[in-house]
Amino acid sequence: HKGNAGVLVAENAAPELTDAFLAAAPSIADAYEARDFARAMREIMGLADRANAWIADKAPWSLNKQEGKEAEVQAICATGVNLFRQLVIFLKPVLPLLAADAEAFLNVAPLSWNDHTTLLGNHQLNAFKPLMTRIDPVKVQAMTDASKEDLVASQTDTGQSAPAGNGELVKDPISPEIDFDAFAAVDLRVALIIKAEAVEGADKLLRLTLDIGDEQRNVFSGIKSAYPDPSKLDGRLTMMIA
Repeated sequence: HKGNAGVLVAENAAPELTDAFLAAAPSIADAYEARDFARAMREIMGLADRANAWIADKAPWSLNKQEGKEAEVQAICATGVNLFRQLVIFLKPVLPLLAADAEAFLNVAPLSWNDHTTLLGNHQLNAFKPLMTRIDPVKVQAMTDASKEDLVASQTDTGQSAPAGNGELVKDPISPEIDFDAFAAVDLRVALIIKAEAVEGADKLLRLTLDIGDEQRNVFSGIKSAYPDPSKLDGRLTMMIA
């Protein structure tokens, strides 16, 4: 918005797209309420993909080189900023620091969920600063390789690949590392503990009734010694492998 002194114009260049963002809000909110964060992220990323495709199709950077297109460019950019603002609102529950940086750029008070029903217009923006930097796969690979070299060097220096002595790691060694594909196949869910109770005749087990949104499940956990009063777990959140 350099051509408009950083002021966001009030025109909406994509009413159907902004309406789609508005219509998606209840479903995203339901996903958050059900603690189905994976579904919430999928829906938000779907909206982001639509916004990116729309901006790429309009190509304001090309229009800006054509005479007489200034107003159209400003409308496209304003709509893009408003779509970005909507995405920030949807992501704020899980990315609060990113949202705070975006609020500083947008020159607005802390955003709340209900703000998704409005659009900014005739509004002064602050100077833009990159909110995130793109991950460089080459640097990630270099860090991974360096950590492997450090591990090999450490094992070489000590002359052993396993802990010595009578510590807990000797009694119960750490399992071999798994690759990312194996980790991604594990379906982890945040579950609400509806009820925790002792298991008759069991010294270590508690029976937990867990709510994972659309259904409840009963699981057993060997944590009785840590919670002599199981009722203190009621209403708390835990991780469950679904």
